[in-house]
Amino acid sequence: MTPVPRATVVAYAAVALPLAAGAVPLYINVASVYADSFGAQIAGVGAALLAARAADAFVDPYLGTLIERLRRPRLIVVAGVALLAVGLVLAFHPPWKGPASIAWLPIALLPAYLGHSIASIAYLGLAAAWGDTGAERARLAIWREGFGLVGILLATVAPPLAADDPVAALARSSLIFALLAPAAVALALQAVRVPPLTAISHKPAWLDGWRAFAQAPFRPLLFAFVLNGVANALPATLVLFFVADVIDAKQGASLFLLAYFAAGALGLPAWVALTTRWSGERAWRLSMLLGAMIFAGASVLGPGDALPFLAICIATGLMLGGDLALPAALLTAALQRRNEAASAPRYFGVWTFAAKMAAAIGAGVGLPAVGMLGYLPGSPETASSLQAVYCVVPCALKVAAAAIVPTPTRTLA
Repeated sequence: MTPVPRATVVAYAAVALPLAAGAVPLYINVASVYADSFGAQIAGVGAALLAARAADAFVDPYLGTLIERLRRPRLIVVAGVALLAVGLVLAFHPPWKGPASIAWLPIALLPAYLGHSIASIAYLGLAAAWGDTGAERARLAIWREGFGLVGILLATVAPPLAADDPVAALARSSLIFALLAPAAVALALQAVRVPPLTAISHKPAWLDGWRAFAQAPFRPLLFAFVLNGVANALPATLVLFFVADVIDAKQGASLFLLAYFAAGALGLPAWVALTTRWSGERAWRLSMLLGAMIFAGASVLGPGDALPFLAICIATGLMLGGDLALPAALLTAALQRRNEAASAPRYFGVWTFAAKMAAAIGAGVGLPAVGMLGYLPGSPETASSLQAVYCVVPCALKVAAAAIVPTPTRTLA
């Protein structure tokens, strides 16, 4: 197979930037904004996030089948990004404040999550026919995830430039995203040479995506992906509360996030390079175990420990590349080995379902759990339960996920 031209790789990977940037406020900022600034109860926010994410996640496998049937991936990606933009604007411009804002939250988040799912499934499936070696797949992964990390960094540092007030900054940033992102994605995809789509022998059934992951090659990979996803979702949901009430460094929240994702970008090439010497399974397992060992240090931090927490953010960020690049590359490799690249949207529909459910569990369990254990936002004296859920539980889940990843019999090549 001819190597994918660099111009095509860059144009394809650039789409990951707005997709990642649009996801950051959904998973990092929404809970804190609604609980701290809009006056919603933290347990109610968790329940609303769980309901919205679960409702969205359950349609993903069917979206994958629908996208496979339509076979217009570029148009579908643009439409998904546009829907994501609408949801972001709604989420940060609620018509009500106080307890009533809980009623608005799922209404706003459903189009945001649905749009992100549609775009992500079509986008990941777009490249499934590219790259017949581990090196080519690693090349696509590093460019895609690199642009994704740039999008995360932009979403982290850009809102304060839009306004001094954090809530106003997010509201304005959502409008800017809505104006620019769909058009930018459309322009980028115009430069993408879509690989010829292999004819499908039959019309895919709506349950085919579910049946696919019942097969042995995919089942352990999916289970490990879900457990690790929950382990990542818990800290992502609780980090702003942890920074404010455990280490008393609320003003440094943006710096911590920036350091984490910047380290992820710097470490990404090393994890991809490791797959040329090790299997992808072994490399991913190592990233999870090292990440758990390092993050466990946050369980002993307290007020004034901003610098140790910054060091933990940088060190765990270096492990992030394994989570970003390797699982999807392993799934793509399995699809190509089984000659099922043309059915990639069906598989990635289930894959994004798993990612959404992991995020839903992280928010829907984490927030109510810390509330039931006595934590009150803005009350540091109640934050011991927050620290346990934020630090200890994710580390245990990562170790469990690493144990599920099977001993490899072959590499990504």
